[in-house]
Formats: sequence, structure tokens, C-alpha cells
Amino acid sequence: MRRFICGKNSVIDAINNNVPIIEIFTSRPEEILKITKSIKINKVNEVFLNNLVKENHQGFVAEIQKIEYYDIETIFRDKAEKILILDHIKDPHNFGAIIRTANASGLKHIIIPKDRSVDLTDTVLKVSSGGFVNMKFIKVNSISAFITRLRKEHFWIYGTTLSKNSIEIDKVNFNYPLAIIMGSESNGISKSVEKMTDQNIYIPLKGTVQSLNVSVATGIILFKLK
Repeated sequence: MRRFICGKNSVIDAINNNVPIIEIFTSRPEEILKITKSIKINKVNEVFLNNLVKENHQGFVAEIQKIEYYDIETIFRDKAEKILILDHIKDPHNFGAIIRTANASGLKHIIIPKDRSVDLTDTVLKVSSGGFVNMKFIKVNSISAFITRLRKEHFWIYGTTLSKNSIEIDKVNFNYPLAIIMGSESNGISKSVEKMTDQNIYIPLKGTVQSLNVSVATGIILFKLK
């Protein structure tokens, strides 16, 4: 399946972040030629772009190389100190924002379930604004089974939830290597997964809102880690 990045700023970010681009389709090639002359550029009209992608392209679409998923063993070969598990995130904008934030925080491994979860769609890649570069994405059949494997490799498992035994994030002394689990937008962490955590944590809220967007919450937590 072909993968595209849409929008002028997203395409420019991809170029500047050395995203492996196959070719660029644009109605305004002169604006791309100011940045790079090493990538194949095709001048096309708006109708062609509209047929190529469904996203708001703003006259710029870049086709990128296929993003490969890694196997579970990659985590242990890399001796990862922190990984992020997304428990059935479904909104592509949230996923894209999480990827961008994870990249900025220095985290490199993101795990998602194979079913009932958003994939690396064009929207996700656009929102991540190049944040997917050098990230390692891993799909698992079962988050619970994956956590069992992590435990055998001496990972600490932290879940984000408002359960009775949750601890305020500023009072947590994180142990490494660790996995942070972020729950879905509607249901949070699944009950079966919550039972497998070593510690549940939460972000205290001081205003009138009752919850944070999952991408915002992910950013706060990841930047609390060393």
C-alpha cells in the first residue's frame, strides 16, 4: 500500500527530517525546488492531487517508502529503557500527535495492537510532521501477552488510570526499563491490562476539566521520564 504525506508544511518537514521520499507531486514545484533538487518532483494539477489522496493536500503530496513494522525482539536487542504501549487508540490525530511527542521526548519504541486500533495512515503521518522518522513501531496480537513477555525481561509496567491504587505522577519513582501504557480515548486502559501493571499513575488536574486528551497526557508523562 502506498503511503503519502500531505500538506506543504508536512512535506517540507519530511524533506528537512530526511524522510525517505520516493517522489513529490505538487502544483507548485518552484516552492519545493527552493529546498531540494535531489528528490523527483512531478508537476501536476489539483484534480490529480484530489484523486491521489483524500487529505487536505494544499497542493503538495509526497510519496514515501513503506513503513515496516518491527518484531518484538527489537525492543530487547536495542536494550530499550522506555517503551510506549497504546491500548487501542483509535483517533489518527491523537496517534500522530503521540508519535511526534514521543520522538521529541527521545522514546523510540511504540507498541500497538493489531486489532481495534488506528494504523499508520496518511492522516497519522501528516499529524506526526516527520515524527515517525527513526521510530520503531511494533504490532502485537495481545497486549496482555506482550506484557507477560516484558515481565520476563524485567520491565516495570506503568498504567495510566484513576484507579484506587493510582499514584500522582510527581510522586512516582520510576524504575527502568519500563513500559508506559496509555488507554483508548473512550475506555482508557482495558481491565485485563490494568490488572497486570506494577503501578498505576495519574496526572492531577487543577481546573474544572475532568480529563486530558490522550496525546496531551502522553506528552506530560513522557517528559517526566529521564
